[in-house]
Order: sequence, then C-alpha cells, then structure tokens
Amino acid sequence: MGAHAAINYKTEAFAERVKVLTNGRGVDVILDFVGAPYWNDNLASLAVGGRLMLIGFLGGAAGQLNLGAILPKSLTISGTTLRRTPLEQKIALPQDFAAFGLPKLASGELVPVIDRVFPLKEAAEAHRYMASNANVGKIILSVP
Repeated sequence: MGAHAAINYKTEAFAERVKVLTNGRGVDVILDFVGAPYWNDNLASLAVGGRLMLIGFLGGAAGQLNLGAILPKSLTISGTTLRRTPLEQKIALPQDFAAFGLPKLASGELVPVIDRVFPLKEAAEAHRYMASNANVGKIILSVP
C-alpha cells in the first residue's frame, strides 16, 4: 500500500522499531488517536523538531506526563477535534477532499482498502466484526 515499513504494536515495541527503521533519527510527524498509553513511546519516536498531533483518546486521556522529553528535541504537540471546528471549516473539509481525492479515486491512483462487505441485513454481524478489531481496512454495508 506504499508504506516503507509496518509495525505491529501488539507484538513489537514501536519506539524501538522506529529507532531501527530511521537509523536513530525518529519520525517527523505522529498522528495519535490512542492517547495516553502511547505518550512516552510517541515522544521517544519523534525526531528533533518532530510534531505530535493528538486526534483522539481511544486508549484514554489520563497518564503520567514527562515534560522533560519535550524540550531537548524541540517537539511540538498539538491537538484537534472536529467537534470544536467552526462550521465553515467542517464544510470545507469534504470539499477539499473532493477536489483532491475524487480525481485520484477515479483514476485509480488512490484506492480504498476494503476488508469485508456485509449485506445490510447482517449489520449486527458487521458491528461485531468491527468490535473484534480484526479488520484491516474498511467494513462496508451493502444496500440491496
């Protein structure tokens, strides 16, 4: 799918793997939707001048904070959520994606990753499948 490397965070210490993959440099940007459980590994994985963007807290928002890891690397940490985004920006987001992404989807340059397609009548099963976290890609409900 174009990735240079993939890390199974369930079986590998991702901060250590990032160090190996980047020859100790670290990465420039991390988009984190898990939150507190990955805080220390995220900071360890960032390069000097790296940026951590918090976009969710699926794993929780509270944890122990070591501010000492931020200054030596000149890290930038910020967060965002659509809930507090002004309406005009919420309207612009899909319009911007349509202008950028729809031509790429039409040409085949951008391809969605679809894990499974369920008939609408199996929506409950699709939801169970999603909750099991077994999918890689989107789960689709087909409408007859």
